[in-house]
Amino acid sequence: MIHMKKEYDRSEGKIADKIFQFPEVYSSIGRNALKNNIRIRSVDLNRIRHIEPFAFAGCTTLRQVNLRNCIRLGKGAFSNCVNLKSIQIPESLIVMEPMVFLNCKRLSEVTFCGTVYAVDKLEKESFLGCSSLKRIKIPRKIEVIGERAFYRCMELEEVLLPVSLKEIKREAFYQTGLKELELPEGLKKIGDSAFLKCKQLEYVRIPDTVEVIEKWAFHGCPRLKMLEIHQDLKQIGPWITNKSCTIRCKKGTKTEQYCKEYDIRCEYI
Repeated sequence: MIHMKKEYDRSEGKIADKIFQFPEVYSSIGRNALKNNIRIRSVDLNRIRHIEPFAFAGCTTLRQVNLRNCIRLGKGAFSNCVNLKSIQIPESLIVMEPMVFLNCKRLSEVTFCGTVYAVDKLEKESFLGCSSLKRIKIPRKIEVIGERAFYRCMELEEVLLPVSLKEIKREAFYQTGLKELELPEGLKKIGDSAFLKCKQLEYVRIPDTVEVIEKWAFHGCPRLKMLEIHQDLKQIGPWITNKSCTIRCKKGTKTEQYCKEYDIRCEYI
C-alpha cells in the first residue's frame, strides 16, 4: 500500500507545542497553515519540501527553523517573524518567491548553504525591513537582485555579490548601511534608486560591463565623494549622485554630457 505524502493545513488544528517536528506523513505546509501562531518557537522542517505562501507569517515567537531539504519557499512564508534570528537556506532550493523574510527585524544571519542554486533571481522584498542583518553573501547563479530586496536593511554593512549578477533592480539596497561596494564584472544595469540614501557609503567600483545607471542610483549618499566610470554608458539617468560627488570619466561620453547638464564636477580619466 502506497502512503501519499500530504499537506499540513489550518484544518489540522493549532500547534500548541513550543518546539515542533512535523510527522513524516507531511511533505508540505499549506498556505496560511500556521499564520500568526504565537506559541511556536522552534520548528523542524527537515522532511518538508514545499512551504506555501504565508505558512509561518506572523509567528512572532519563532526563533529557530530547519529548512534542510526544502525546494520551495512561497511568498511571505516567514514574513513578520520578528524574533527569527538566523536562517540557513539549503542548496536544494528551486523556488524562492517574494517577501519570504520580509520584516524579520531580528534576522542577523543568513547563510546560503551551497555555492550554486537553481534559483537565478533574488525576488522583490525578500529581506525588506530585516534591520538587524549585517552581512550577506549572495550565491553564484543569481543574476538579478529584485526590487527592494534589502530595502531599509539599515545594519547591512557588507554584501558579497556573485560574478553571475547582471542587474540590480529599483531600490534593492535603499537605505542600507553599506560602506564599500565592489560591483562584479558582468553587471549590466543598476536600477532606479538602487543605493539611494546609503549614508555610510564611501566607495563604489563600477565595472566596465555596466551599460545603464538609472536615476538616483547613488543619490543621498553624502560620504560618496568620487565615482569613476570608464565606459561610455548607453543610458545614464538624472541625479545619479549628490552634487558633492566628483565623477571621473572619459571625454566625449554620455557621462561627461551628464556632468555638464547637471553641473556635476568632472575629472577626466
